Amino acid sequence: MNTKSHMKRITAISGFALIGLMLTTSVDAANPELIVVQVTFVAPISITGTNSLEFGWLDTLMVVGEQVIITPAGGVTDADSNIVGGTQAAATANVIATPGRAINILVTPVTTGTGYFLTAWMCDYDGDIAGGGACDGGGLSETSVSGPTEVRVGVTLESDVAPVAGDQDGSFNLTVAYE
Repeated sequence: MNTKSHMKRITAISGFALIGLMLTTSVDAANPELIVVQVTFVAPISITGTNSLEFGWLDTLMVVGEQVIITPAGGVTDADSNIVGGTQAAATANVIATPGRAINILVTPVTTGTGYFLTAWMCDYDGDIAGGGACDGGGLSETSVSGPTEVRVGVTLESDVAPVAGDQDGSFNLTVAYE
């Protein structure tokens, strides 16, 4: 075998291979791929308070640890007979949100009066949870419906020191957000 002719043949083949690489070729492929874009527009959430949380008149002889419970449905538990009059009622607010969307209802206490603290917040959205669900901590997850829809808020009031006669009002924030 002649080494020079073998080298020429390899060089010639390499040159043709290089020319082939430089030519553009069409290869059938799934290219480009169509990707769908999804967008959901939601209306701003509207909250309008319609009724305050009312415990009525409580006895100043309420002992530390005694409780008065108001459920979202308006039920009252007063095992130690501390309610002496007035009105007891769950708080209510009307909520308007885009129907069919996941929402979170959250209660955050802002201030309390002297002689008590509020704990075990419960919320009910449109009467769909028997007794209500916890809405403090991580909040209560729901699915929004066409509105306005009533959110009802109940809580446990517990005495923490000897109460003093007089108004001891507090407040809380009700937040509703899309999840």
